[in-house]
Amino acid sequence: MNARRPAAHFSLPHVLAAAVTAAITAQAAPVAFAAELEEVTVTAQKRAERITEVPIAITNVGAEAIKQTGVRQVTEVAQFVPNLHISSGTDFTTSVSMRGVGSNSRNIGFDTRVGVYLDGVYLGQSPAINQDLVDLERIEVLRGPQGTLFGKNTVAGAINLISQKPTDEFAGSVSAEYGSMNSRQLSATVNAPLSDSLFGKISVNRQQRDGYIKNLTTNSLLNEQDGSAYRAQLMYDAGGAFNAILAVDGMQSDRLSATGEAVTNTFGTAPDTAAPEKHEVAMNVDPFEERDIRGAALTMEWNLANDFTLRSITASRDTEMTYNNDTDYSPYQLVEINYADSYNQLTQEFQLVSPGADDFNYVAGLYLYQQEADSYRLVTSSDLFENLLEAQYGFPGLIDADSPVYSTGVVDTSSVAAYVNGSYQLNDAWKLGFGLRYSEEQKDVDWAIDGHGAPLFQIATGNVKDDRTDTHVAPTLSINYALGDDVNTYAKYSGGFKSGGFNLDFVAAGDLAAGTDFDKETVDAFEIGLKGTALSRQLSYNLALFHSVFENYQVNQFVDLGEGATSISIRNAAEVETSGLEAEVTWLASDNLTINASLGLLSAEFASYPNADANGSDLSGNKLPNAPETSFNLGGQYYLPINSIGADLLLRLDYIYRGSMYNTADNETERTLASGDIVQFGQVDAYQLVNARVGLESQADTWNAALFVHNLTDEEYLVDTNRDFLGTLRHYYGLERTAGIELEYRF
Repeated sequence: MNARRPAAHFSLPHVLAAAVTAAITAQAAPVAFAAELEEVTVTAQKRAERITEVPIAITNVGAEAIKQTGVRQVTEVAQFVPNLHISSGTDFTTSVSMRGVGSNSRNIGFDTRVGVYLDGVYLGQSPAINQDLVDLERIEVLRGPQGTLFGKNTVAGAINLISQKPTDEFAGSVSAEYGSMNSRQLSATVNAPLSDSLFGKISVNRQQRDGYIKNLTTNSLLNEQDGSAYRAQLMYDAGGAFNAILAVDGMQSDRLSATGEAVTNTFGTAPDTAAPEKHEVAMNVDPFEERDIRGAALTMEWNLANDFTLRSITASRDTEMTYNNDTDYSPYQLVEINYADSYNQLTQEFQLVSPGADDFNYVAGLYLYQQEADSYRLVTSSDLFENLLEAQYGFPGLIDADSPVYSTGVVDTSSVAAYVNGSYQLNDAWKLGFGLRYSEEQKDVDWAIDGHGAPLFQIATGNVKDDRTDTHVAPTLSINYALGDDVNTYAKYSGGFKSGGFNLDFVAAGDLAAGTDFDKETVDAFEIGLKGTALSRQLSYNLALFHSVFENYQVNQFVDLGEGATSISIRNAAEVETSGLEAEVTWLASDNLTINASLGLLSAEFASYPNADANGSDLSGNKLPNAPETSFNLGGQYYLPINSIGADLLLRLDYIYRGSMYNTADNETERTLASGDIVQFGQVDAYQLVNARVGLESQADTWNAALFVHNLTDEEYLVDTNRDFLGTLRHYYGLERTAGIELEYRF
C-alpha cells in the first residue's frame, strides 16, 4: 500500500537518462516513470524477505498508509484488508475474523482464533486487542493458519503490529487533531541517541471523543473514547555481534461504551418504546468499561561467528478489564452486571536463524507461554424485577433479589512449543518450503458459579475444578515457482489448531452437569497464490485462492431454552468449510498518482452442524456469522507539487464496500415478536463508505496539515445485531459522517 513519493525536482542527468531509456524501450514497454513502487519487505517468517517471495497471503499496511487512511486503532484496519472483519462495540468483546473464521474470548476459558501481536509478542485475549496504533512502522496481516511460526491459536490468521525502532539521530514529532463529536488527539514522539551505542525513543498518545448515542434516562452520551497510550524503547547496538531492545508499552482507557441500541423490550416480546429512535437508548445505568494494559519485552540478538543468528524474546503482558451494563436495557432498575477480568502472561521465545545467503534456510525455535486469568462476575437484580416476574408468572420465588448471581475463578494456561520453518532452493525457479510445530497446552481451572438466586433462568450452581491438555503437530508445506525476477507463484498446505477449554460463563444447570469443557479444533488449509510486479515496477499484485476445512469447530452462542431461560453455550460443531479469493493491486499510475485496490470473495459455512441448539436444529449448510461474501476497497492518492510554498498538495479518496452478512449461526434475517411486530435481526445489509482527505505536506518533510472526512456520503448502516441474556434484541450502527483537521510538526 506504499509508494515512494518522488521529489519535486530531478537533476538534469537523471532526466536525460530517463528520456534515453524511454526512447530505447518505447516499442517494448509502457511509458516509464521516474518513480517506482517501493519494494515491500516483511518479517512474517522471522527474517526480512521480499513480500513477493513469501508464500503467505499477507497485507502490508505501512506507516504512510496508516497515516493517510486515518486508521487510529486496530479495529479500523479491517476496512482496508480483504476478508478481514473486526467487530465494533465494546472493547471487552472485540472479535477478529479472517476468511469468515473468528471469535471473541467472552470468558477466561475460551480463546480467540486470530492472534494479535506487538513486535512478535502475543497481546492476549479480546480486551487487549483494540490497541491505539502508536508509532508503528507497519502492520502485517497474515491470512490463514499460521501455526508453524506463531502457534498460539492462530487457526484463522495473525496481525503483527511492528514498531518503528530507535535510530542514531535526534528527531521527533508533535501532532494534534480535532474533529466531529469534539474528538481530539494529541501525539508526540522523541528519538534520541544517548551514547554511541545506546538509543532511546518514547511515543505518547491521548485520544478523546464525545459519545453520540443519547441515554434518555441519564442524559449521558454513550460510545465515547477516552484513552492514553505510550511506548518506550531503549536499543543497544554497538555495531558488533550483539544488540538488544527493551520496550515497554501501556494503554489506559475508561469510557461510556456502546452495548447496542435496544429494538425490543427487555424480554424481546415487543418493540422498544422508551427509546424508539436511532442513536437513542433508555437505560437507568450507563454501560461502562475500563481497561489497563501493560507490557514489557526484551529482545536480544547475537550474530554468531558462523553467520547464524540467535534471538531471545522475553515478554510480560498484563490486562485488567472492568465492565458493567444495564442488561435489561430499560429505564428501570431491574438487572445489572459487573465484570472484572484480568490476564497476566509471561512468554519466552528462542529463535535460531540460519544464514540467509544459502540455498537451505530455516528458523528453529522454542516457545514458552504462561498465563493466569482471573474472573469475577456479578449479576444483581432488584425487588422491582422480582415483583414484575411474580406478577407475570403468577407465583413468587422466580428470583431472589437478595441473592445475586455470581461466578468467580482462575484458569492457568501453560504452553510449550518447538518449531522449525524453512526453505530449500531446488534450482533457479523452484523453492520448497516446509515447517513443523509441536505444541502442548495445559489448562487448569478452579471456578465456581452460584445461580440459586435466579431459578427462573435455570443458571447453574456448582464448582469446576479440572484440567485438560491438548497436543498438536502442525505441518506446513509449500512449493514456490519463480515465473521471472519479479513474479512468483506458490501452492501451500498448512495445518493449525485452537486449544480446547472450559465454558466459564453463565451456563445452565444441565450444561454444568454435562461438563463445561470442549475439545480442540483443527484446520487443514490449502492455498495457491501469485505475487509480483509489472510495468517496470509501477504495478504490484497479490492474488490468493484458498480452501480450509475446520474439524470440531468451537461455537460460542446464546441458546434460548424457552420460558425465560438462556444458556451461554460453547460446543464443537462437526465441520466448517471456507473458501474464496483475495486480490490486492497497487498501481503507480504516474509519478504523483497511486491507486490501490483489494477484493475479497468468501464462502464460509457449516458443512455439518447437527443438534445445534436446544431444539436439536440442524444448521448444516448455514453461513458462518460475520462473514460477508464480498469485501472491496479502492483508493487513490495524488500529490501535486506547489514549489512556491515548498509543499505538496495531497488529495486522497477511499471507497469501502462490505457485503451483507449474518450475525447468528441460524441465519435469521428478521424476528417476529410475540406482539406480532417484525424487527430486523440476524443479518446486516451491505454498505459502502467514502473517505476523503486533502492536505499539504512540506517538501522538507518538517510539517503537514490535512482536512479529512470519513463516511463522506453520511451512509446509515448496521454493523451488527445481537441478543442479550434476557432476550433483548439490539442493533449496532456504524459512525455517521465525521470530519476534522490534523496538524503535525517534525524535527
